[in-house]
Amino acid sequence: MTTNLKAIYENGVLRLEQPLPVPEGSEVDVTVNLSDADNGNPAQETDTQSWDALSQLLNECAIDTGVSDLARQHDHYLYGLTKNVTDVDNTR
Repeated sequence: MTTNLKAIYENGVLRLEQPLPVPEGSEVDVTVNLSDADNGNPAQETDTQSWDALSQLLNECAIDTGVSDLARQHDHYLYGLTKNVTDVDNTR
């Protein structure tokens, strides 16, 4: 069973806002989401680290296709459709 519960962290202990529907003494796995933490914004730091990691991965995987209108004419390059004449790149 998986369920999401709210808890308050006090003196090193998580205190649930509502009772947990399991027998007393049951072992449970706990995942903590710090997105609502007030002190130091740890979730914001994690978000920044995630974006930095994604940016680094995109830079590492980037290749130069030599196609300057790839984003504007993606249907042409993906599906062979006729280029949209209003978007044709006139810089070449």
